[in-house]
Amino acid sequence: MYRYKVVTISHKTTHLHSLKDYLVVDAAEQDYPVQALQRIKEQLGIAELLYLNTCNRVTFFFTSEQPVDHSYLSHFFKQVNPAFTDELIEKHASKVLVFEGDLAIRHLFSVAASLDSLVVGEREILGQLKQAYQTARAYRLCGDSIRLAMENCIVFAKKIYSETRIGEKPVSVVSLAFRELLSRGISPDAKLFIVGAGQTNHLMANLLVKYGFRNVKVFNRTLVKAIELAERFPNGQGFTLEEMRTVKETPNLILTCTGSGESVILPQHFEGWHVDQKTPFTIVDLAVPADTDAEILEQYTIDYIDVAALQKMAEQNMEFRRKELVNAYVILDDFLEDYKARFKERQLEIALREIPEQVKALKQYAMEEVFSKELASLDDDARQLLSKVIDFMEKKYISIPMKTAKKTLLGDE
Repeated sequence: MYRYKVVTISHKTTHLHSLKDYLVVDAAEQDYPVQALQRIKEQLGIAELLYLNTCNRVTFFFTSEQPVDHSYLSHFFKQVNPAFTDELIEKHASKVLVFEGDLAIRHLFSVAASLDSLVVGEREILGQLKQAYQTARAYRLCGDSIRLAMENCIVFAKKIYSETRIGEKPVSVVSLAFRELLSRGISPDAKLFIVGAGQTNHLMANLLVKYGFRNVKVFNRTLVKAIELAERFPNGQGFTLEEMRTVKETPNLILTCTGSGESVILPQHFEGWHVDQKTPFTIVDLAVPADTDAEILEQYTIDYIDVAALQKMAEQNMEFRRKELVNAYVILDDFLEDYKARFKERQLEIALREIPEQVKALKQYAMEEVFSKELASLDDDARQLLSKVIDFMEKKYISIPMKTAKKTLLGDE
């Protein structure tokens, strides 16, 4: 277990915008820096290596005989980026977290189950970790030790989600906004205006399309982006923000999220849309600052869902998830003890795996060389009986040392 190592930089030790400084870059290979990672392995005496890069962390999970001390980290970052000066290396080395042995495995498992995530309970990290492993495996960067760790961390993550409530209660503003809409019983046939075509509204569109919304008009400063988002809906249409003034159709629901900095949904829009001041009307405003002019909220009967209220709900739900961490870490400690036993057993299997081949070779040598004349003098029945006896003894000679070793080293009865 002592060979397992983790060198990681995450939201806990640096600003997210600084993570790019720790990426392994290979100009010759845009998709995956396999040559750079192979160089890191060779230069640092690393046997197996898994490289994980997400928006919240850069993690190197590897096996090595060498301890990860300050000197090792300096050499490590010089390989990550050969252009780093000694000053930069000192800066980066101070920002990393290092785990070795049991603690390295514990960290890997906690990452896989999102116990160490910026958003506790989010499941995306497990998929990212699995993809990182599959890529490393495809390029033969890792082997049996990392395979065993990855198989078990996937089992552990699923165990956490099934035995704790850490994944319950949505914590993203988008998920909460959509749930608020569903709680109001808004029909998928409702006329929906989407204002803004940025990432947040695209994420909302994923849910709206799945739920069956189809009568959608998208308004955006750039027409091409408005059309692109609108085409995701069966009857979607794209317009510029200026055209929002000329639309005469009355919507039932507005979803808005722009980066304007000023009000985008104005009283004159409501007048042009012929919105009745007494007619219930829903606005989901996910912009900061808000896109909806305050005068609208005073003049009309608005069911207003704003980002401030949603963020408060998100924090309450996140606090619920954090409380589940206590249960999750108890499960982690128990699972880690089980993994240690599985790791020892696997190491024993590797150490003893030559025994079956050696016994088979010995049997073949005995029958074909040492006792070939004696065997030739036997009749068919005698040879068949002797063959059965030898096969039986062969299996026993293989199983006896296996069982004895497990009993001695692992405590198996």
